[in-house]
Amino acid sequence: MSLTERGEMKTSKLTKSTCLIIAFSAIASLCYAETIWERRQKALNPETQPNVEQKAEEIAAPETSDYTDPFSITVPAMYGTIIDSYKGTNGKLIVHIQDAHANYEAQKNIAGIIETLINNYNLNLVLMEGKLTDRDFKYLRYRAPMEVREEIADNLLKKGDFNGVNYLDLSSSYPISIQGVEDKNLYDSNGEFLLEMDKFKDIALEYLNKMSETGQKIKEKVYNQDLLSLDKAKKDYENETIDLLGYYRILNDAIKKKGISVSEFTNFANLMKIDDMEKKIDFVKINTGAATDEQKALYKEYQDSLKNLNVSKLFKEELPAEGKVLNSISENDNQKELIKISKAISILDKMLRIKLVPEEYGYFLSNKKDFDPKKWADFLKKESDELALGLQIPENYYVITDNITTIEKFYSTATEREKTFVNKSDETIKKDNVNSAILIAGGFHTPSLTQLLSEAGYSYIVISPKVTTKTDDNLYRETLKREWDPAIK
Repeated sequence: MSLTERGEMKTSKLTKSTCLIIAFSAIASLCYAETIWERRQKALNPETQPNVEQKAEEIAAPETSDYTDPFSITVPAMYGTIIDSYKGTNGKLIVHIQDAHANYEAQKNIAGIIETLINNYNLNLVLMEGKLTDRDFKYLRYRAPMEVREEIADNLLKKGDFNGVNYLDLSSSYPISIQGVEDKNLYDSNGEFLLEMDKFKDIALEYLNKMSETGQKIKEKVYNQDLLSLDKAKKDYENETIDLLGYYRILNDAIKKKGISVSEFTNFANLMKIDDMEKKIDFVKINTGAATDEQKALYKEYQDSLKNLNVSKLFKEELPAEGKVLNSISENDNQKELIKISKAISILDKMLRIKLVPEEYGYFLSNKKDFDPKKWADFLKKESDELALGLQIPENYYVITDNITTIEKFYSTATEREKTFVNKSDETIKKDNVNSAILIAGGFHTPSLTQLLSEAGYSYIVISPKVTTKTDDNLYRETLKREWDPAIK
């Protein structure tokens, strides 16, 4: 019985003792706070979306026996999207699924992706971040009917006690082999830094919020109209008032207005081209065969552009493209300094909330000199005095300066774990004598993981699970802490 077929039948419950046995310490991972690409998927290519009621088993597997070819793997769009593929040299494949931790919808979709990979490609080995052993829940399968196990697993998933792998493991009969890929010392060290961060997180976030509000008041006096418009668009994007493409359109309008060259950002330019072509294509006529030859030619160009759009590289282009535009429309050093301060405050806020994306972490590593709150305070005080604004600049900058080393160590330790993920994945694949495996890890790790995998000769694909609902920040934080903090176990 597949995940999509199971009904809501209720029979006798598992015993209380059994429920206690499966109380699970949640897996810790760094993930993208939002699956940005998924929010754009349907708008970018609406005519190819399958019916949302379509079941995974109704989507035929490709006619191939080479399950190590990354370009032969497909997954139902109802569950997720393949955002990157690479052909390696060693004849082995890693299917990296980005974890959206503590998000119920995402975890159900991860379970659906794994179910598809098992059914269509015989991919039974699942390697997991945040897990040290091969412990699983198969020993509980015989204690209750499948529909009851599904109900129990679903409840645990909603509470954040289970993830998609655990859900599938308990609620199905699939022969899943689950292996951890963590080093205990690194894993525990990462947890210690997280618990240390929690001691000052709230007061540090309060300080950053006050500094952001102060900076905003100065921007209103110092920024030109173009900078104010882009600043508002960026805030709307981060607050989800507008989506990714909406923000990119505003960015692109500034590029056109100022004649800024962005030729080096090929995926950004390609996305804007796709967006422009979408407005000119009559998809109804394309689907019904009533399109003119001109429309068909445009549609083919549109499809080719979609195929050439590399989403992973698109995200890497976002910050530098944005930076180039802001720098081009800035008129003086004060505006440029405010831009740097605003970006640093935003990134530090995300670091504390564990909502950082890899590109922002890369910016932090390359621009540490800009992450000095004492310099922020001095600059904002000077501007406030010169503009006669009389603003009260928060003075407790030490909550950042005294603790930024801990924040940095949390993230540097997280990145150290990535080599272990690849090494242990390689060891397990060889030990189990298989040529392909699934690797579940947070999207924060994706850029480094894909680089390490390619260097080791692996083929890989990256799958982003479909996410349309926002992650509960408190639940996400608690699931990260649960493995390390005895007080909340």
